[in-house]
Amino acid sequence: MLSIPEELSEMQHRIRQADLPDSNEVGRLFNEYRMFYNQNADIEAAHQYIRERMERHESVILVAERPLSNGIICTGFVQLYPSFSSVSMGPVWVLNDLYVHPDYRQQGIARKLLQAAKQLASERGVLRISLSTELSNTQAQALYESEGYAQDTKFMYYELNV
Repeated sequence: MLSIPEELSEMQHRIRQADLPDSNEVGRLFNEYRMFYNQNADIEAAHQYIRERMERHESVILVAERPLSNGIICTGFVQLYPSFSSVSMGPVWVLNDLYVHPDYRQQGIARKLLQAAKQLASERGVLRISLSTELSNTQAQALYESEGYAQDTKFMYYELNV
């Protein structure tokens, strides 16, 4: 189980690994994340997608949550997809999604999610975390670089839509 250091889990926001009962809250944020990338809102599909990833153990999702007077609200999440490196002969993770609700940005939540992802990866013997971001997203790039992520200068990546 992920044990977040106290400095990452202050009173305002707690970072923890999401479980199946969290799928609706994470799905809500995932829908907003997709809309941020100019996708149409589809809350039911977002809930289903997140629920399936959790049920099938196809991703690791960490959530940032904050206590409210009437319960707890998820304020952000990071989703990591397990993969493998043939050359390194070990597990790697792809950080595919990082999102913080606009009302909670500029509070260090994204940084805490990145730090918790790194810690959990280390605990699980993951060799590295890779990610990609839009070329124009300089704010995210600055955050990633401040957390030790380096732009790849050895490989060129290609995609094929099928």
